[in-house]
Parts: sequence; C-alpha cells; structure tokens
Amino acid sequence: MKTLFTNLNEGHLEFIFGLTKLMAEEKDAHNILDVLLAQLIEITGAEVGAFVFYDSVSDAFKVKRIKNLNNKNDGDTYFSETVFRRILKEREAILTFDTSEDGDYAGIKSVEINKIHAILAFPLEVKNELYGIMYFDSRENRQSFNEASRQLLSFFAPIASLTLEQALSAKEITAENIVLKSQLDVHSKLPRMIGDSDIMRQLTRLVTKVAPTDVSVLITGENGTGKDLVARAIHELSSRKDKAYIAQFAGNIPSSILESELFGYKKGAFTGANSDKPGLFEAVNGGTLFLDEIGELSADLQTKLLRVLQNQEIKRLGENTVRKIDVRIIAATNRDLQKMIHEGTFREDLYYRLNVITIVTPPLRERRSDIPLLANYFLKEGLNNPKLQITQKAIKKLMGYNWPGNVRQLENLIKRAAILSNDDTITDEDIIFDENENSFNGTMEEYKNRLISERVKEFNGNKTLAAKSLDISLRSLQLKAKELGI
Repeated sequence: MKTLFTNLNEGHLEFIFGLTKLMAEEKDAHNILDVLLAQLIEITGAEVGAFVFYDSVSDAFKVKRIKNLNNKNDGDTYFSETVFRRILKEREAILTFDTSEDGDYAGIKSVEINKIHAILAFPLEVKNELYGIMYFDSRENRQSFNEASRQLLSFFAPIASLTLEQALSAKEITAENIVLKSQLDVHSKLPRMIGDSDIMRQLTRLVTKVAPTDVSVLITGENGTGKDLVARAIHELSSRKDKAYIAQFAGNIPSSILESELFGYKKGAFTGANSDKPGLFEAVNGGTLFLDEIGELSADLQTKLLRVLQNQEIKRLGENTVRKIDVRIIAATNRDLQKMIHEGTFREDLYYRLNVITIVTPPLRERRSDIPLLANYFLKEGLNNPKLQITQKAIKKLMGYNWPGNVRQLENLIKRAAILSNDDTITDEDIIFDENENSFNGTMEEYKNRLISERVKEFNGNKTLAAKSLDISLRSLQLKAKELGI
C-alpha cells in the first residue's frame, strides 16, 4: 500500500475499531455491506453511498446497495463507470476533490448530469479478485472530501475485504455442506451400495422413489452386481423397515424343499415332518421377502407364487387352511425372463406380477469410476484395517480390467491383495487376476482388437474416453478403430 497514513487521528482509529467490531458481529455478507454503507457514509459526509458488485464473467458492474441522503429515488441515482474501471485497474482507493477541476472526469455525462462534485471510492477484494466497490459522492451540498477520508478508506479497505471474504467463505461452506449432506443422506440410506458414478446416482434415485411404495420389484443384472443390496435398501427405506426382511435363494434347490421352506408344512405332510412348521411367508409377515434367482423356480412353484401375489394368502403343505399374509415380494434374476417366456419355461402372468418395477444393477465395467471408492471401502470397512492403503498404479490396474465377476470379484481380489501386500500398502504387483476369471484363447493381437472394440462400444463411440480408459493415445486408438471398421 503506497499511502502513509499521516492524516489519520485518534478519532479515525476509534472509528475503524468500532466498525471492525460491528462487522465481526455480522455473519451474513449482505448485512456487512449494509453496516459498511451506513457507517462510512456518515463519517465521510457523503450524500450518496453505494456498493457496486463486479461480475467478472460478464465484465460488468452492478449496483446492489444504495443509500441516499438527498431524498432521491434509488432508481434516479446514476454513477460513473469511469470510476469503477479506474478502481478495477488500480485496485486502490481514489479521491476526487472537485470533478470540474479534474481532467479525468471532463466530458463524462453521468458526472455532469448528476452534478457530482466529489467522489470517494475503494475496492473490496475477495481471494485477490475484485469483488466490488464501495462508492461515495457529494452532489447537491457540494461537500468536499479530504485526504484524511481517503487515507481512512485506504487503511480500512483490507480489513473490510477480509471480513467480507470470511463471511462469503462461511456461506459457501454452509451451502456446500447442505449439498454434501443431501448427497450423504441419499447414499447412506443404501447400505453398502458404494459409488458416485452417474449410473449409480440414477440407481439411487430409482430405489428411493420405489422404496416407499408397496409394489413388487424385479431386480435384474449380472452375478455379483449387488442385487441383494438393492433389495435390502428398498426394504430399509420402506414403511416395512421395522418388520422382518428375509432373503431366500431359489437356484439349485429341489422344488419340494424350496416349497416347504416358503410355505411351511403340517405335521405328517411328508416323511420327517414331525411337527407343524410355518414357512418363510408367515415368518416375514408384514415385511419383505427377497427371492433371488427367481428364474430357477419350477413350473409348479411359479403357479403357487402367482397365487400368493394375486391373493396374499398361502396354504401350508399337507393342510387346507388358508392363511392371509401381508408380504412385499422383491425378486431378482440374472436370466432373460422374456426369453424364457417365449420358450415356455416361465409364466408370463407371473412375470408381469413380479415386474411392476424393474431395477437393473449395472456391471462394474460400466461404472469403472467407482472402482477407487469400492476398493478403499473394502480396505477400510470390509477388512477393518484403517492402515491399509492402495497405490495409484494398483487402482489403475483395477480400472483396466473387465470384471466378469463384478463387485463381488473385486471384493475378493482386494481381500487377497491385502494378504499378499507388505507394509500395509497394496501395490500393482499384489493385484493378481485368476487365469480363469477372464479367459481368452485367441492371440494377443486378437485380444487387443476385442478389448478396443468393447471399450469403444462401452463409451458409446466416444474414442477420447475409450483411449483414456485404455491408457493409450487417441491417435493409436483411432488408427486401430479405422482398421477394425468401428
């Protein structure tokens, strides 16, 4: 700061101390500006005071606050942009004792029309950028400002700027916290569903919309994509969350055993039925039953499940008593049920009863950006070892893999890598893929061609993103894509 504050007296210093204290008590930036205007217009003797915001994007000045002591309407008060531009350039307080004698203001219409006699203004900076200008002038009363006023504002400008910057930063932090909290609230409602990719955000929004309803849900997706986690999240976000949640795997279980598990049985219904036993439908009454691999159900069980969905009632094996139940059924499969319907192996009416809402769990290769989050989650939470770290090279290696086993495979690989690692750090050498996990019997050139084709398809033809994901130059990928005709 060039100015030596030789003209400031004890009264000025007391004013600065008092105004600084007033500003410190205000937490809102708008209130701070109001306090500044009111106090400074009084000590300078100005008739007009204003805060002028500088929009750096449009390079425009916008008057946000005006205080008039001459009984004029704010809309009839005009200002000289020449002053604003000068402050933008010099970043120092300016003082013009008499505009008629100052050549810098000769011929400026706003000064002549408004009969502006004296001008005093100083910059407010936030993070070393011009945020706005505090502007004061004298018009009708022909008040002349003095050098002490200019020095006062030059001395006070950094203090005012710092106070304003702190208030604005606090406001930004508060707004950011609100956004983060809203995001955290949504994601924390979905247990163990880790991911911040667009496709996972869409999944989260769909789950939160579907959960409060009571409709049947069909979850489809490859093995290891978290269909069971989606089902549990739906239950925990529903009005049934305080009731039972039971998951039953329907694949590779003999039909008679699965039927007895679901519907229960009466004593003597079959050999070994030594007492009455309620089934899962009764045990989960009022709650949610998750049936995994619904496509494996026998034709007979498909028919009985359809009756449950239609009538909300069951009969135990070996008895004729009809029992009313209240159960929400969520089903999951990795099979193509519509193809099975066409082949006659799955009932179409059952499909439409189950498939009121379909939720598709995405494969890990379609949400590679979530791999760092997932890997660190499995390290910190799954292995319960907060000291474990993973290098960027290891993450890069993970993101370049195709993941046929999806998230479940990633979790198992991270556990194995943690065992193999030294010094609580997983390196790329600790990341070992099983030979059978993604087997390919062709040549290296054929494998490279297939990988490039798959990656371009995965990114919907965007070769820039495909090249970045493969860690090769865009030019190399473009040449290979041209060769392959993609």
